[in-house]
Amino acid sequence: MTIQELFIVNLKAHRKLRKISQMQLADLCDSSTGYIGEIETGKCFPSVNMIERIASALKIESWQLFKNEPISRSDTDNPARLAPVQKNKLIKMANSALSKILDNF
Repeated sequence: MTIQELFIVNLKAHRKLRKISQMQLADLCDSSTGYIGEIETGKCFPSVNMIERIASALKIESWQLFKNEPISRSDTDNPARLAPVQKNKLIKMANSALSKILDNF
């Protein structure tokens, strides 16, 4: 599978998983429905900026649009699948909260 084909498969899967129509995605990306349709049919490939806007609209990291694994609800809901930066931020927040709790004992 080419990178473009992988991107298309993942884009459609994430969009459908979130129950977002092409029109809604276009609105969220400040784009046109026709352009989103052209991306999903492989007639064109988005710029890096547009990939970032699409990922943001889908509430995922850009790299997830290129992942060569099946997509499931856990890709968006499971903290274990977060990007390392997000994972580290959650760990720091949890450690801070735990420290405050232990300080009260």
